[in-house]
Amino acid sequence: MPPPDETTAPPAPPHRIPADFVRYAVALEAPELAWGYLYDRLTAEDAVRLAFLRRCDLGAPGEAFARIHTRGPDDPAELAAVCREILGDDPEDVRRVWDHLALSRDASRASSEGGGGVGDGADGDGADGGAAVEASRRQLADGHREFLLDRAASGRGMNWQESSALLGTDRPEEVDAAFDRGEELVGVAVIGLALTHPDAAAILPRVARALDRALETSDPGLRHQGIVALAHTARLHGTVDRRCLDLLRRCPRGNEADQDLWGYVAHRRLPWWLWRHQLGERLRWPSPCR
Repeated sequence: MPPPDETTAPPAPPHRIPADFVRYAVALEAPELAWGYLYDRLTAEDAVRLAFLRRCDLGAPGEAFARIHTRGPDDPAELAAVCREILGDDPEDVRRVWDHLALSRDASRASSEGGGGVGDGADGDGADGGAAVEASRRQLADGHREFLLDRAASGRGMNWQESSALLGTDRPEEVDAAFDRGEELVGVAVIGLALTHPDAAAILPRVARALDRALETSDPGLRHQGIVALAHTARLHGTVDRRCLDLLRRCPRGNEADQDLWGYVAHRRLPWWLWRHQLGERLRWPSPCR
């Protein structure tokens, strides 16, 4: 057997969960983050990064996250001391979110490897196996609702009073819940989602919802926010969908989305009315001075 490559980092312990998975899967609370670091579900770097992201989500109310973030990852003893203080005396209750995250991560891995995720029946054997699969499905759904959907619905995931916090929105479920509650700044959150989420398929339906509501209610502010979000999506992801294009057609021409769609999306994917507007702008001669 060849000697190990000293330049290659050892694999992470299997119970650790990457920050980029956690940030989208749940709306983590400060004691839960502290438990995750103290019980080795997170590296120091990931704990501090998640604390920074949740501090941005919550703005001023994120003081506990700010304490973790400002400690930084370079002094594990100091970081652990702060986390122990934030965790308090009830670690068993906050552990439940990490059980959910582990199950959710395993389901995601199985799905990406072609196994179908939790509930595919591949590991089930007869009635007992089927019952275990169904129990895992229910546990996963219950955790998703408790740790993400219910927190989003109650507004606990974001600070909905601060535009600067909402520009960091990265969970589509937060935006859906804000639409349902009628949040005044939901359009700002749609822009934030367009700027931060890595998957255009998660962004575009929320952009469409913003444009649809703006056109239905004649709300120029929300309409502009939806247009800006669509422009960011085109610029960052180079794509658009039919629903957003149909709604954009009903908006005044010459807006930010018109320009960025033309600049960043393949022209063959764009509708005739946008071609006509863009080419017409380029062929139009300036009027003579009078």
